[in-house]
Amino acid sequence: MLRAGKVRPLLLPGLLLALALALRVDWHQAFRELPIYTSPAVDEALHWQWAQDLAAGRGSPELPYFRAPLYPWLLGALRAAGLGLAGLRWAGTLLGLASLLLLTWTCRRWLGPRAALAALALAGLSATWIYYEPQLLLEHTVLFLLLAATAAWLRLHERPPGPADLACGLALGLAAIARPNALLLAPLATLLLLALAEPLPRRLQRLGMWAAGWLPPLALVAALNGWPASGVLVASQGGVNLWIGNNAQADGRSALLPGFGPAWERADASAWAREESGHPLTPGGESAFYAGHAQRWVLEHPAAAARLLALKAALLLDPQEQGNNTSPSVLARRRAWMAALLPLSWWLLLLPGLAGLALGFPRHAGLRRWVLGALLLYGGSFLPFFIAGRFRLPLLPLLALPAADLAAWAWGRWRSDEPPLPLPAPSGLRRNLALVLALALPVAATLWSRAQQPPGLREGQEGWQAFQLGNAWLRLHEADSARACYDRALRLAPALHEVRLNLGLLEASRRPARAESLYRAELALDPRSAKAWNNLGGLWLGQGRESEAAEAFRQALALRPGLADAAWNLGLARARQGLAALAAGDSAAAAAALKDCGATPYRGRGYERLARALGGPLSSGSP
Repeated sequence: MLRAGKVRPLLLPGLLLALALALRVDWHQAFRELPIYTSPAVDEALHWQWAQDLAAGRGSPELPYFRAPLYPWLLGALRAAGLGLAGLRWAGTLLGLASLLLLTWTCRRWLGPRAALAALALAGLSATWIYYEPQLLLEHTVLFLLLAATAAWLRLHERPPGPADLACGLALGLAAIARPNALLLAPLATLLLLALAEPLPRRLQRLGMWAAGWLPPLALVAALNGWPASGVLVASQGGVNLWIGNNAQADGRSALLPGFGPAWERADASAWAREESGHPLTPGGESAFYAGHAQRWVLEHPAAAARLLALKAALLLDPQEQGNNTSPSVLARRRAWMAALLPLSWWLLLLPGLAGLALGFPRHAGLRRWVLGALLLYGGSFLPFFIAGRFRLPLLPLLALPAADLAAWAWGRWRSDEPPLPLPAPSGLRRNLALVLALALPVAATLWSRAQQPPGLREGQEGWQAFQLGNAWLRLHEADSARACYDRALRLAPALHEVRLNLGLLEASRRPARAESLYRAELALDPRSAKAWNNLGGLWLGQGRESEAAEAFRQALALRPGLADAAWNLGLARARQGLAALAAGDSAAAAAALKDCGATPYRGRGYERLARALGGPLSSGSP
């Protein structure tokens, strides 16, 4: 049996861990009440499709993957093992909890029990950390791997070259597979390894062990992506994201593809690149195409680009959560504690973390160098793109290390068993200046970024969230709930793209006149919307207006040649026109319709009837 003296030191950590677990379970339950739990949106929907495709042994049309391949294969393996969508979400929660325990162990091992307790409190109650856990595994995979690399890095100072070096390199390589910007930590690790105070042969031996862990995952990624032939090393759409973050319409916080709005799809980006370049592009070619557009815009508009970069830097420090897949500030209202903790928890990590680094903490010199370098490189890697709360999630455990060490030192000073922080001149002046800057910079950045917010930003975020919830209800065939969400989205954000398209689908059978007005309003808002033309054509086709419908489908295909629905619908419309012409005795018009229909993928009954009547060819396997 454990004695009371041994139980007492475990009591407070146990209570903190129990509270952290309870909050995670409660938030998981709150997330489960949303339709996007079982019908995910945007990136999550894509990742879930990857998991199902790979588990079933099907090749995914997304190869090379937007993410580097091992993350989709991880999802596919878990799906093949029997985990459904809910199982993957709980796996994310468990992985986040494992990261919390790893952080606590790292602090205890190198910074002492007080720092471990502070880290458990700061990270365990971090609302951002909790918020993203019920989503799929991407963010918490990176978070865990970066923590594993940090823990392995600290072992290097105690051990000869060996497994710790290999583990650090492997963790970084795997982290880069899920978030390619983790590759920036590779040169940092190289420099720190070379800077270790030990003989050169031993440093080179460490470097070789580190590279032996780092290179194989990246080589596997490159092979799966067909590099160099594909032009894709670790991710296929970095250039698209660079263009999203650097254009005349960019605001630093939204994933807006110019000309398409927030509801754009990969097919939109591919179609526009193909149209502009005049020929189909590989994923690597598409990325280079958009990266070139971004670079030209930056060079041609240096003042605007610099101001946008400053705004993104301020948004990175701003406690307000940004999000393009889901909106943390909106969904947090489902739990009062989450709404209260979301802004507060960022300050409780950011300010003490920066203050600890400015004052020379953590006192473990190797850890301080690693944390400072990783924060600068990993945090700075977001700035060329756009800022979202989930992008900065991997920064939280790095900030927790100096924040926890500072809290432990402050507690020791209050208990008078910790020596005062030495501040001899002139280093004391430099440290005080660094401390003032570390604390003032986030506050000033937050005030400035809030002043730059466009009017109606909050309403726009709520409208976007209502749109995503409506889409989820629509996929679950809950028409009334979907309609209510779309109506709310239009009230909050009238300029939001594609809400009218989905609402029109719901109204087409009940109120076709309203559906047509919704589609025309979408075209007025976005004249390049191929989906709006396709939906409008579908409405007219259902009303027997085949000629107008065919023209609408042609407009859709002119805007997006690869839109399969529009091509199929055009074939159906032309088949009906041909049958009508045949009934009227106009065989020439019927033959022209058959020819047009044959150029589309449509091979339904209308095509078969028209082909038989005119003696044309029939295809096998008609639906």
